[in-house]
Amino acid sequence: MKKLILLRHAKSSWDDPTLEDVDRPLSKRGVYSAKLMRKFIMNKLKNDITNIYSSPSKRTKSTCNYVFNKNLTINYEKELYSFNFQDLLNWLKKIKGDKNTILIVGHNPALIDLIQYLSRKEEIILMPTCSLCEIHLNIDSWDDIKKYCGEIHLMQKVKSLKNYNYKK
Repeated sequence: MKKLILLRHAKSSWDDPTLEDVDRPLSKRGVYSAKLMRKFIMNKLKNDITNIYSSPSKRTKSTCNYVFNKNLTINYEKELYSFNFQDLLNWLKKIKGDKNTILIVGHNPALIDLIQYLSRKEEIILMPTCSLCEIHLNIDSWDDIKKYCGEIHLMQKVKSLKNYNYKK
């Protein structure tokens, strides 16, 4: 069995419309949410966050900086700056070695489409900013990943955390 953990970046700022998409920073709400998600991840998934990969966008890098301990290695992969789940799927199939758990910090709609593809979930999957999904995959090797090989084990939205009370 393999485990895939997907974390959508925290809320980005649209204050500067001249910025390229890749350069958008986090909003104040995004920073707040990422710090709150950090507590959840450290409590629930502490042992599963050894293989972290992220899109190199400014908002995903900032999300990683707020969510993960500074002593963890985060691998920034340009292939993960994608909005197409097929790109993520192809990237996952190339993973070699004994990495049983992979955590990806990325973007919608690629993340929700990947969840839908891997799971047999028939209803529409919603993954707002700074949401996390853990999928258990019935595969022995990452290159075996295919449609419906997984089951959603956890879906956590930051706004559903009991301590969430962001005020503008």
